[in-house]
Amino acid sequence: MQSMKTFVIFILLIMIAFGIGYGLGYMKLKGAQKEWAVAKGELQSKISTLEKELFRARARESLREMSETVSQIGAHLAEKNFGLAVKAVDGLKESFSAIQPVLDEEWKSKLAFFLPALEEIKKEAENLNPAVRKKTEDFKTLFEQSLKPVRKELDKK
Repeated sequence: MQSMKTFVIFILLIMIAFGIGYGLGYMKLKGAQKEWAVAKGELQSKISTLEKELFRARARESLREMSETVSQIGAHLAEKNFGLAVKAVDGLKESFSAIQPVLDEEWKSKLAFFLPALEEIKKEAENLNPAVRKKTEDFKTLFEQSLKPVRKELDKK
């Protein structure tokens, strides 16, 4: 009888120890899950911020490359290749339209002239107007002046 009582107490102690161990492990697991959720939220926030910065950097680089495309348009017009100039203008409009949503309000206001001016250049080129070359040069000058802050930012990095 005494050995049976000892055996039952021993089994109960093992079950209590197992229950306490399970409870402590479960509490640690819940704590780790909460920490992981907080860390995941912070990392997602950082990823979102970094993605936005990456898109902005790509947009600035695209703006810089667009200056070269405007020069190509001027070269096409100088050679009286109005068809190539119109194609280049269309490509430039598509490129600008693709990056426009990424630009912040300051840049959108600085570059508000861009699409209307390109449309005017395109119409003049389609009409084979030789005066379009001067408009393109004026457009390029205005565009490069608006890009000066971008170039300074890129040169710093």
